[in-house]
Amino acid sequence: MEMSQATTIGEGVAGEDRRPLILHLSSDYLDPIRPPPITDAVVRLVDRLTDHPQIVVSLQRVVDPRRIAWRDFGDFEGRRLIVYRYFAPPFGIGMAACQLVVARRIGRFLAAERLRPDIVHSHRFTFEGIAGWLLARRFQAALFCSMRGEVERKVFRSKPTYRPLFRRIARDAARIFNVSAWYRRGFERHTGVDRQKTDFLPNIVFNPTPSIVPVTPRPVIVSPMSLRAIDKKGLPELIAAFAGAGDRLAGVSLEVIGEGPEEAVARVRSLIAAHGLEGRVLLRDFMPHAALLDHLRGALAMALPSHQETFGMVYPEALFAGTPILHTLGSGIDGYLDGLDVGVGVRPGNVSDIAAGLVRLVEDNAAYRARIAAAAGLLYDRLAPERTIARYRAAVAEAVSRNGVASDR
Repeated sequence: MEMSQATTIGEGVAGEDRRPLILHLSSDYLDPIRPPPITDAVVRLVDRLTDHPQIVVSLQRVVDPRRIAWRDFGDFEGRRLIVYRYFAPPFGIGMAACQLVVARRIGRFLAAERLRPDIVHSHRFTFEGIAGWLLARRFQAALFCSMRGEVERKVFRSKPTYRPLFRRIARDAARIFNVSAWYRRGFERHTGVDRQKTDFLPNIVFNPTPSIVPVTPRPVIVSPMSLRAIDKKGLPELIAAFAGAGDRLAGVSLEVIGEGPEEAVARVRSLIAAHGLEGRVLLRDFMPHAALLDHLRGALAMALPSHQETFGMVYPEALFAGTPILHTLGSGIDGYLDGLDVGVGVRPGNVSDIAAGLVRLVEDNAAYRARIAAAAGLLYDRLAPERTIARYRAAVAEAVSRNGVASDR
């Protein structure tokens, strides 16, 4: 790359005024060559920070060393985008050594391009959090880490020998962003992180509003999901619970909305048939996002009793649509709704809990919708992108100020 292109990202070389440069490391980035399914949660955050120069390294683990690749897309949608396929065995074997290789490769790229990040943001605390920590130390940058409960909890449980390293990373980080509010206390217990340098970073949704007007809904409970993950999304238990509720849900139908391979579609249909629910549980194909948001608004409730859901953007989307939700305790959006009676939390995999929750949402629907409308301001403060981005910008400014003004580095 020509020097003029390399220095554009940082607005100049050392000694010239420049804006703080943010380096993002993410294993869940929707890049041009990543196969589906993959969330665009990190993309949505990066999209709203384009006034900052940003580099995104989209990480893809491969188990075949012959597939290692480094692809530089240059300036891509307002950021410098690199897709890096790196080798690592499954189950986190050799995690630290593999992430050391990742950090060295990224470090060589940055040095060759004369790019010096002020912020290194690892979008998972474990795995690429190790690489991010090493890069932050090398370039004397402030370290941000996102905490995603599903993966962090698995690693903490399966890799106890890594605890000293993780505690050191938490100590050195300038900011820990809790994407999964439900795992905040568990994360603090394992890492000893100072709560004063933690904050919430809910995934960004497109329909936030500080004012919600209740509507008269259709007698339909909706459950949007990828059919590639029906067990993780709790669909077998949801269908069983819908059947178990019997006459308490008379006149109400359940719509499963999503797409997937033929075998997944066939399995959903067999689950419906096994409970004799043909005609009451309907399988609908994929909906464009805007159409889904509109569909949510007119639904009686949104039910998704997922297992180990990191966040689940459909939960706040439903709430901002004015629709009460059924969600899982210790997963998904749990922890963001404290003090708000806008849905029903159920134990993961508990069919009787789910059945009772569905009945409550149907029988007390008007009251739930009224409470959602009354809580609209609080929901907006906790979950709206404007609030999230404002907190993120403040964290960047504080970290750069503490670490040394960008133009002085």
